[in-house]
Amino acid sequence: MFIEIALITAVVTLAACAPLIALLRHKGHHDVPNERSSHAIPTPRGGGIAVLVGAAVACSVVSMGAAPPWSSATWAALGAAAALAALGFADDVRDLSPILRLLMQVAVGVLAGAALGGIRGALIGAVVIPTAVNMVNFMDGINGLCAGHAAVWGVGALLASRAGGGEVLLVLGAISLGGGLGFLPWNAPHARLFLGDVGSYLFGALAGVGLLAAVSTLGADTAPLSAGAVATVLGLVGAPYLLFALDTSAALARRLAAGEPVLRAHRSHVYQRLVNEGGLPHWVVSAAIAGTSLLVTVAVALGPVTGMAAALLAGVAYLLSPRLRQATVIA
Repeated sequence: MFIEIALITAVVTLAACAPLIALLRHKGHHDVPNERSSHAIPTPRGGGIAVLVGAAVACSVVSMGAAPPWSSATWAALGAAAALAALGFADDVRDLSPILRLLMQVAVGVLAGAALGGIRGALIGAVVIPTAVNMVNFMDGINGLCAGHAAVWGVGALLASRAGGGEVLLVLGAISLGGGLGFLPWNAPHARLFLGDVGSYLFGALAGVGLLAAVSTLGADTAPLSAGAVATVLGLVGAPYLLFALDTSAALARRLAAGEPVLRAHRSHVYQRLVNEGGLPHWVVSAAIAGTSLLVTVAVALGPVTGMAAALLAGVAYLLSPRLRQATVIA
């Protein structure tokens, strides 16, 4: 099932991008560069629509032949991801206020969490969903970065599902992998199309809802897992976005310390500094970060100790990479 969903999502996404670009240009939906941008020419945004179409086609085709039928939890998870993608599209078109966006994200998180894990799930969802969606949205700033990580998260979700994380993770991971791979040729090495908020919200939602589903599955009394297995599943779900979480947290901490508005666009993320100050091409930075995230994910699959060591090493190296790059350039 995983391969079928991922393959159909990738093919449909890849094919849908060309007509989508024409439509977005006709509607005037462009990302116009400003002083904080990492791109130089107006580029159509809203590529996440193609990923959403690919996911819808894949789920429709595969679910019809699934035996047993997909669970209500799987459909609830997919509905939550689609709702958040729709919120992202509304923000692309209408430029919603930050407060309204956050309230809607929390509402979807509560509903998705309740559907997957009752009251406990609702409380967790109110925090996890906005965090995941905004983290991916904040990091969507250079070519290939978010799509590449979406593909890596798909691999992590597959491994987590096989380790006991459940069917929901399998389906969401397949969509994330296929959507990321299908969109990448249009976004890297040179961007002809941006994901837009609809795309970053969708990929963030898949990861956030996937984590909710994993927590709910691991907390079920019907199939208790050992502490080691629980740690492995949660580690595999979180490892692909480790560097995203570190980068976002560090950027927010720096801006808070400097008294700067945390919600205003900026160029202080690690990946932005590597591109803008370090002079590295977008695709090089994106490939390096995604490759590192994949290595950490594989290390987690090998065992908790290996995973923790890899995560620590990768995290420190990533946060220090702008200084190391600057020292190399000077030398």
